[in-house]
Amino acid sequence: MNELTRDVMDRIYTGYSTKYNEGLLQADTDYLDYCEVVKSDAPIEEYPMTSLQGGMRKWIGSRHVNHLSGEKLQIVNDTYENTLGIPANDLMFDKMGLYNGRILDMGIVASNLFPKLAAVVLLNNPKWADGKKFFVSDRKIDDKGKFKLNNLVALGFSYDAYSTARQQMMAFVDATGEPLELEPNLLMVGPKHEETARSMLTADTITIDGVAVSNPYKNSKMKLKVSGRFIGDYKDHFRLLCTGRGLKPVVVQDVYDSGLIRKDHFNDDNMFMDDEALYGVKKIGAAGPGMPQLVVAGIPA
Repeated sequence: MNELTRDVMDRIYTGYSTKYNEGLLQADTDYLDYCEVVKSDAPIEEYPMTSLQGGMRKWIGSRHVNHLSGEKLQIVNDTYENTLGIPANDLMFDKMGLYNGRILDMGIVASNLFPKLAAVVLLNNPKWADGKKFFVSDRKIDDKGKFKLNNLVALGFSYDAYSTARQQMMAFVDATGEPLELEPNLLMVGPKHEETARSMLTADTITIDGVAVSNPYKNSKMKLKVSGRFIGDYKDHFRLLCTGRGLKPVVVQDVYDSGLIRKDHFNDDNMFMDDEALYGVKKIGAAGPGMPQLVVAGIPA
């Protein structure tokens, strides 16, 4: 039996912190491929609407200065927490090891907050800076409306839908009509379509309408991401992304991470009133839509 002195509680906290940090190391870092991570220090961040450029302009006369639009996208930061209560008697009777797995999982959950928020942006189709949904078929990209952006395919995942989405992205132009020459390199699907997607990207042949044909996408540069969030109502959705530009399809705002914090002193209210030690984590941040030219969404009609 341990008397819950400060030294004993410090050793327990050190052990739990080690487990928590082990959980952090299991983070899903794939989101960094398609997210621009911004260090935020305000409750709300504003981003002027901008557009990708297809290339440099031949210098004739004065320079043509590219300005950001007056329209802005606002991304509001939110606060998140996760707290675990451990009976003081379990700590006193050397049962602290029973909670190692829970503390480890707290680290995993904390590290996966931003990947979760980024995936939700791609699934929920929020509004962009121009007031339209992020995925639409008729976004104006120049002042006169001569050139439009269609980053929406009204189909569930299939070979034909993937091919259509790929062709749409590779045909995107900038506000002057200059081709952006984008090459998609990340495909996101749910568990339902994992086998089909892997086969489509690796097999020698694929079957279309019952006929085996040579697979044009074998050994492509495409990376496959199977997301556990593409389930239920989203099970047939897919997203095709280009991650090779300076800007990204999703913006993640990282504000604050407390690490594992504790309330385990015998004078703390929870210990005095409830005989319970508390361990928790607090994070502040958000995610929002980035560049619509860099992602095409397959959303069944």
